[in-house]
Amino acid sequence: MSFGTQLRLARKRKGMTQKDLAAAVGARHNTVSNWEAGRNQPDPDTVRRLCALLEVDSNYFYETEAVESQLSGIEFALFGEVRELSEQDKQDVLDFIRFKKAMSEKRQQP
Repeated sequence: MSFGTQLRLARKRKGMTQKDLAAAVGARHNTVSNWEAGRNQPDPDTVRRLCALLEVDSNYFYETEAVESQLSGIEFALFGEVRELSEQDKQDVLDFIRFKKAMSEKRQQP
């Protein structure tokens, strides 16, 4: 996921509009729209303000870009989308993965 996608997800988790976020960091509304669309990125000082406001660290915005190329489609989908799930849903997904792994191992036994 790109910086812009991560920003949009964090903003929505906080229940903020682009206008709200722009006002909170001292930017114009269309500036946040441009960040989210990937047309440009904020300067380092603004990234720090975004991190504090959205309660994430700077790695949140950049970590998935490095990981994306190393994971298969389903692995990346789980990595990126899991942040939006409730804790119970996360546990259900983990239980299902463990179940499928156990079934696969069982099929491979002679």
